[in-house]
Amino acid sequence: MGRRVYIFFTIIIIILSIYATRGWIFSNKLGDWVGAWSTSMQAPFTEGISQEGFDNQTIRSIIQPHIDGKKMRIRLSNEFGSSPITIDEVQVAASKNEAETIPGTDRKVTFGGEEKITIPPGRKLVSDPVSLKVNRMEELAVSLYVREPTASVTWHPLSIQETYISASGNHVSDSSASAFKKKEEAWFWLDGVDVMADRSVKGSIVVMGSSIANGNYSTVNADHRWPDYLAQRINQESEKSKLSVLNAGVSGNHLINSGAERGENALARLERDVFSETAVTSLIFHQGLNDIRHHPEYGAEKIIKRIKEIIQDCHEEGLKIYGGTLTPYKGSSMYTKEGEETRQAVNDWIRNSGAFDGMIDFDKAMRDPDQPKRYLPEYDSGDHLHPNDLGYKKMAESIDLSMIK
Repeated sequence: MGRRVYIFFTIIIIILSIYATRGWIFSNKLGDWVGAWSTSMQAPFTEGISQEGFDNQTIRSIIQPHIDGKKMRIRLSNEFGSSPITIDEVQVAASKNEAETIPGTDRKVTFGGEEKITIPPGRKLVSDPVSLKVNRMEELAVSLYVREPTASVTWHPLSIQETYISASGNHVSDSSASAFKKKEEAWFWLDGVDVMADRSVKGSIVVMGSSIANGNYSTVNADHRWPDYLAQRINQESEKSKLSVLNAGVSGNHLINSGAERGENALARLERDVFSETAVTSLIFHQGLNDIRHHPEYGAEKIIKRIKEIIQDCHEEGLKIYGGTLTPYKGSSMYTKEGEETRQAVNDWIRNSGAFDGMIDFDKAMRDPDQPKRYLPEYDSGDHLHPNDLGYKKMAESIDLSMIK
């Protein structure tokens, strides 16, 4: 009897330990860490600022958390760095306008009690808790100072949000924008922010996709990507049951063979961009159109096979996964009749196979009823491939919230 009791409690302890590391327990009762914002990191390009790096400069990134929090912590990544990166000082503050911050809100950020940190290649570091209350939909400014020249930089290009870079010197505590002389539409090293959320927050849901998830062609600095609009809906329409929305969109990304400047393929980046996120519960998956456009020889069977692998991996991790149909693209570059036939076949499978835990019909929401292979003009950014702000809002509105909750 005693041995059976011992084995029983040993198993319970192991299970609780696993769940605690994933952030799945205690949060509903006491509040716990939940991902509030994230982006997908990429390798540096062969030329440009990500290859050149920084030298005695301050980099101020602006991000918008999707849930409230009593405290916060940040995550810095040197995932694709070729050498260690040393960051001499980090501060966070409430953002006011562009590179300006609100005086008196700035807080030092430490890592294991240290202000100066070195991140080895291929590694991430999570900061100590920061005593700064986070309000959802109010932007934060994260400022990093690097004294010595850096090597190439782990980053997220085409962020649809400007980052501000100083001419020279340590300006992490400056509330004015006067020292920040340059703008870049990218995030550098910063790949996540967690908050200590209250019991109403049930976890985080990750959106994985390519340029449409990334928000290409939406208004810069406006947070008008469809995952941003979805976060607003969830938190406004349900006070008792909230979810954070994390964006793992990568411009140009592919399901199968993804080029050097398009990020790792969707299957390869699942662990880093989805499974490792804090308190993740599920995934909204919307990808495959780039494969159709760039590789018409694939056909629907090859694309569906890869999506099935992603679904299987998510289910093995205990996550639900919801699939979005592929949006229209007639009139855009690289449109072909064969590609359209593949898109229709993939969409038919997404709608009817039952392979996903739920389905979101983005195609139906965005298409012109009179010309269903094309966007409805009022949702078209103009390139006939990406939505505009109104189109991104419509995508978020087309999601049945009861399904993802």
